[in-house]
Amino acid sequence: MTLHWQSPERYATALLTPDLFGGWVLVTATGSRFGSGGRVQRKPLQSYDEGVLALRDLRHRRRKQGYALCRTAFTQFDGLHPRGADMRGAETQALFKVFSVWDISLAHQAGLLGLDVVAWERYQDGRPLADDSVLLARAAHLLAIHKVLRLRYANRKSIIREWLHSPCDFLDGASPLAVMLGSASGLRAMRRTLEQKADNFRTCPSA
Repeated sequence: MTLHWQSPERYATALLTPDLFGGWVLVTATGSRFGSGGRVQRKPLQSYDEGVLALRDLRHRRRKQGYALCRTAFTQFDGLHPRGADMRGAETQALFKVFSVWDISLAHQAGLLGLDVVAWERYQDGRPLADDSVLLARAAHLLAIHKVLRLRYANRKSIIREWLHSPCDFLDGASPLAVMLGSASGLRAMRRTLEQKADNFRTCPSA
């Protein structure tokens, strides 16, 4: 479930979505309609019903803050299972889109997933990711990282691409891509860092 609000000077969004571990998460973003920095927050939830209640409270707060609800969207999931073939197939397609935006080589794509190039190329026909906990965990980290970047930078793909390759102060001068390629722990730490410090992306010179 996705909600979009606007006020004369600001925007706000809320996304209630299942995570890959059987729970739910409420992702909210607010910012200026004129291009200045925004804020992204994630709230883990135990159930869909808890998420609906959280959205209800959020709609009330946004209305009192002067926002007008301008768009909503809802997708029904039947028999959703976080490691089912349908979910894994959707993750494959989502990764293709992420890597297209990031504009990275097949070797880097495979490396981020802990695969060799030949193994990753076998997924080009869209078959579901293997039901492998390590592979699915890497995919979850990559999709979560891109979600935060997309919420922060909207459709400014060139900024996202430049950010991936540019030295970052909070990474001791390393680039985000290099850190994510370096190890599974680096990929996991990058996700945690971006989710915790979404308001501080401007520490990267490219941003």
